[in-house]
Formats: sequence, structure tokens, C-alpha cells
Amino acid sequence: MLHPEKSIPRITTLEQKLNLIAAQGIDLAVVLPVEEEVISMLPEEFVSTILVKGLSTVKVIVGTNFAFGRGRAGTPQMLSALGRKMGFETIAVEPVKVGEIPVSSTAIRSLISAGQVETASRFLGHPFVMCGRVIHGDKIGQTLGFPTANIDPAERIVVPDTGVYAVRTTVRGKEYTGVLNIGVRPTLGGRKTSIEVYIIAFSGNIYGEDISIAFHNKLRREVQFPNLEALKAEIQRDVERAVRLLG
Repeated sequence: MLHPEKSIPRITTLEQKLNLIAAQGIDLAVVLPVEEEVISMLPEEFVSTILVKGLSTVKVIVGTNFAFGRGRAGTPQMLSALGRKMGFETIAVEPVKVGEIPVSSTAIRSLISAGQVETASRFLGHPFVMCGRVIHGDKIGQTLGFPTANIDPAERIVVPDTGVYAVRTTVRGKEYTGVLNIGVRPTLGGRKTSIEVYIIAFSGNIYGEDISIAFHNKLRREVQFPNLEALKAEIQRDVERAVRLLG
């Protein structure tokens, strides 16, 4: 990454992307490094060096809004013309739509950031999945009867809006229904945003382990309760709703 300070939050990690590609039956994925040498290539140079000499390309499938080469100067029309000259076929695919809205990473990122995870799932074709590492917290959830795993999300991953979500959490290869909270925990006097998940029917020490969390439904917004008993009662209702929704 050339300018990490300007980076856009990611919807998936590279590992997730490669797993999704493999699940579609793709035998080999080539990941090009984001280096000045590559992104500064003129469109013709990129096609000749990377696609033809590097990959012996026979067919290229792109979106109609695809751009490539220095300054995004290359277009699908240019790619098609270069393909005819260099011996490969180009297919430009029209945007996929959900209703009347074109599916795009920008639209999906906006939906996730707004907490609209159900709609984001329709755009993605599957629930949004956040990967992260379990870290130590203040263990207040344990005193409330709902021990939670505090999550340090993968670097630069998009984080849903504050609120309470019904999720499916994968721990050590097994899935569990859970309730996840993103927010400052106002009833407890918190100020710093945290991500913590109560994994239903799970018990074990998973500090330092990587887990994945699939966001299925937003249950409610984060609110301040008058006391801890009211908070505990609402968490119990959250758990019951999550179980009804996800099993």
C-alpha cells in the first residue's frame, strides 16, 4: 500500500477474498503487489507485460466501469482493442443490481457503516463477516452473567455502526449464535468504542485466538439503561431474539 493514511476501509481481508474465490471453483488467483512500478504502467504496457507476457491471457472479464493503467486511463473498449491486437478476448459485464441499485463496494461499505447489515447481505450474497483477534477487556460482561470476547478487528476493516447485532461466530472451526455489541457501553460509563460478542453455549479461553463473526441482523441501537438490572434484562432479551432468528 503506497498511502495507508488515505486507505479506504476494506469489506474483506485478502485471505477472505481468496477463500471466496476458491469457493467458486477457481484454481489459481494471482495477487499483484500495489507498487509504484505496477500502478504507473501505461494501459498498453500493463496489458503487454502483465496480461500477455506474465499470464498468457486468453480471456479477460471486466465490468463496464473497469479502469486500469496509469491515471485509470484504460477502459474496457481500449482493453478489447488491445486484446484483438495481442490475441485475447475481452468481455465487459453490466453491473449487477439489487432492485434498481448497482452493486458496488462503495454501496456495500456505506450499508455496513450505517449498520444496515441485512441489506448489505443482499448486496454481498452472504452476511458481512468481520475477522478479528480476541483481546483482554475489563470482564464486566462476566459479572453480568454474559461473558464476552472483546474483538480487535482485522486492520482497516469496515466496522458496522454502533448497536447490538445477532451474529454467527466461528471459533476453532465451529459456529455459534451470538450477540455482539459495538459502542461505548453508556450504562457502564464507557467512553471508548469497543466490539464485544457474547457467544451463546460456548465456554473456553480464546484470548489471542482469531475468530470470525457473520453479521445477520441488527437487533437495536445502543442505549443507556437506568441501572445494571435493566441492562441485564435487555441483554437477555437480545439473546432470546438472536436465538429465534439464528437458532
